Amino acid sequence: MNCINVIKQRKSIRSFTNKVPDKALILECLDAASWAPNPTSQQPWQFIVLTGNSLNRISRTIKESFPAAPIQNAGPAAEKPEIIQKIENRKKENFSEMISFLKESGADMSLLAEGNFNFHGAPLAVLFATWPGKDQNNLKSVVSAMQTFMLAAAAKGLGTCWANAVSICQKAIKKELGLAEDMILVDGISVGYPDPEAAVNRVPRHRLPIDEVTLWFV
Repeated sequence: MNCINVIKQRKSIRSFTNKVPDKALILECLDAASWAPNPTSQQPWQFIVLTGNSLNRISRTIKESFPAAPIQNAGPAAEKPEIIQKIENRKKENFSEMISFLKESGADMSLLAEGNFNFHGAPLAVLFATWPGKDQNNLKSVVSAMQTFMLAAAAKGLGTCWANAVSICQKAIKKELGLAEDMILVDGISVGYPDPEAAVNRVPRHRLPIDEVTLWFV
């Protein structure tokens, strides 16, 4: 499949069949992820695959710890609040559009909220981790690997969904799995075969015209 087509066809999947992807297929996608751009090929990542009982345990841990988990500050206050407000408005508009579509489709709205805690019912999840560094390169490298993994999965017919509750609840997750305290769980990804009948997988998608988000200097 053409690379550009894979990029544009990839989307967040929030409902999966019960079929568990083969281990060899997951390893193939993780191998692709390991070829993601990273400074001086340091490969500062750890991939943690969850399925079966371990996935259930971590889903339960997320649900129990999420309400009290601290939301990390993204950084100093924005110097141009109107830009931040514009981005926030996009979020509200897109979320409103999704909710309206799902209600019109007769979808169970409770499942959408529950999915934030149980990887949307996927039969497998991958946590992407790194370690502290003197700059942000380790984090950037892992995010690059996550994107590459999702594209590889899409090319192989798998569905994925970014699970940011993993980073929010990482302290509790690391304790449950016995991981080192200084390990950083960047985030997780739900993985499985998309349920073709689920309305939540058919929510309309769109992007802003590229000229609206591009500055071009000559």
